[in-house]
Amino acid sequence: MKLKLKVRVKPDIKRKPREVMDKLTDAVRRKVRRHKLMARPKRRSTPEALLGFGRFVANPRRFGGFVSGPALAEAITRDVDTAAGPVLELGPGTGVFTRALITRGVAEADLVLVELDPKLADRLREAFPQALVLCCKAGSVTAEMLEGRRPAAVVSGLPLLNFPAEEVERIMAAAFAVSSPDAVLYQFTYAPRCPVRDHIMDRIGLVARRTARVWRNVPPAFVYRISRA
Repeated sequence: MKLKLKVRVKPDIKRKPREVMDKLTDAVRRKVRRHKLMARPKRRSTPEALLGFGRFVANPRRFGGFVSGPALAEAITRDVDTAAGPVLELGPGTGVFTRALITRGVAEADLVLVELDPKLADRLREAFPQALVLCCKAGSVTAEMLEGRRPAAVVSGLPLLNFPAEEVERIMAAAFAVSSPDAVLYQFTYAPRCPVRDHIMDRIGLVARRTARVWRNVPPAFVYRISRA
């Protein structure tokens, strides 16, 4: 790239050569400095879809999908009462459901995001600095870790069908143990049945009903509402 310089000098250039040289030198320095700043590549964060795909490839059993679509995000968050209290999100991944919750009116400071993947947890902290982000297993969450928050709703993006029954039971038990008595858990799945088996529901005292079919998601998904019996 060629550098074009424009230096204005007074008509008495012959009588002030030092002044002219100083102006020319300053102009060159400014132009070179500006050129370097423009040429310096900007650091960009990894696109959300690419990050999600990378984490899925790294651990497909733990990561439910690449990036959930807006139709699924709307379906799983539509019944969340934004005025009831904090919301606990399990497996937020790249934050698709998180953004849908904020769009619905949930305050960012009322969000507790539980993400096991350290890279995704760091991305969530950058994207939602007011939220409480916990990098741990969903089944290990305790009331002390929530720093006084008592979730009124739980939104789960975890691929529960990929987990052993014992872990699913731990996740359900922990989620309802730290939440308010009337809390409801919203779970999505790609299978046309509830991902929490009946014997687990009976042991913890839960009931489930399907609230949505989302054909516009890839792949199509189902949303279940799980609550205490």
